[in-house]
Amino acid sequence: MLNFGFFQIMNKNDNTEIDISLKNFPDNLTSLIKESLDSKNSVKKLAARNTLVGMGKTIIPKLHKLLNSENGLLRMEAAKIVELIADRRSIPFLINLLDDKEFEIRWIAAEGLIKIGRRAILPLLKSIRDGKSTFILNEGAHHVLLSLLKEDEKIKLTALLLSLDDAQELGETAPVEASEAIKTIFKRKNTI
Repeated sequence: MLNFGFFQIMNKNDNTEIDISLKNFPDNLTSLIKESLDSKNSVKKLAARNTLVGMGKTIIPKLHKLLNSENGLLRMEAAKIVELIADRRSIPFLINLLDDKEFEIRWIAAEGLIKIGRRAILPLLKSIRDGKSTFILNEGAHHVLLSLLKEDEKIKLTALLLSLDDAQELGETAPVEASEAIKTIFKRKNTI
């Protein structure tokens, strides 16, 4: 795949990887996913993507499998569709994508968590607390939390937000701060 920012052109190896990834998918789903990858015809691409999004939660398990694809274009398109469907079952998959090697995929994952809403806060904090965070994941987590937390929560969680924002200096305190954040936010069970 040749990568020019958001514009990506597939080569023969990409088609082979995509065919392998879609091998056990139903024909209609395979066809729609391939159409959604068509960079030459944006009308066809968006129509296929919208059809897939319209299928909604029924295709989420299949899309989750594609989020681990070695093919960046396929992984990005699957992430975009997952983002647009915004199903809570996608939260752990989107959290994993916050650490993807491709910036665009990380951004889509963060936006997907934001679209899912406040249900994503606790799993994200647990991921940070459990030490699964990296410098890159911390940046995405910071973005997500700034979007989802209420103003009074942001004030209470200033230490965590600073830790996530400045991973070079404070990032190693993020797990401790996330643990404290869980206690602070979730001591009242009805806040989320």
